[in-house]
Amino acid sequence: MSKSRQQPSRRSAAPRQASESIATPSNLLSIFRALLVIPLILLFDEPRSNQLLIAGLCFFAYLTDLGDGWLARKFGGETKMGRIIDPLADKVYITVFVLLMLDARMLPAWYVIAVIARDVIIFVGGMYLKQRTGQVVQSNMLGKATVVGIGFTLIAGLFGEGGTNVTLQLLMFVSLGLVAASLYVYGERFVKLLPKGSGKK
Repeated sequence: MSKSRQQPSRRSAAPRQASESIATPSNLLSIFRALLVIPLILLFDEPRSNQLLIAGLCFFAYLTDLGDGWLARKFGGETKMGRIIDPLADKVYITVFVLLMLDARMLPAWYVIAVIARDVIIFVGGMYLKQRTGQVVQSNMLGKATVVGIGFTLIAGLFGEGGTNVTLQLLMFVSLGLVAASLYVYGERFVKLLPKGSGKK
């Protein structure tokens, strides 16, 4: 009887350990996406000659973003670390991408600053919230739409003429609108999750 009673407790402990694990298929795919900055940097050695390869690499990175979410849902591999690693991988990839494009004079500095500032604000706010409450603000559909909007802007800049064409200008302003909206929504969620009176301690 004692052995049979011990077995359920072991089984119930397994999901808890899995929820804390980093080495899940979805998390490894997110880490792989962040590492795609290495070939991206190499391709930007000659960005004009490698436009199609860069665009293809970005599309592949986007597929990995879809894939890690699918793996987490399909195989029950959603973890607390995954909630951090997934958006962090997006931020690493986009930050490196916009800096490379700024260096290649494919995007204006003001746009690059706006994109990086958004990611820094969200990252710092997320780390502060996790430290105070142990909670992680998960990305939502608006956040994902913002990343897609920025992605289209980067591709337009890649094939544009230094940020002067009308299509790129339009995409920059649309994506900046998404950046502002996503920051506002993130701020609301941040305030709701932050304990009331937390500043007293």
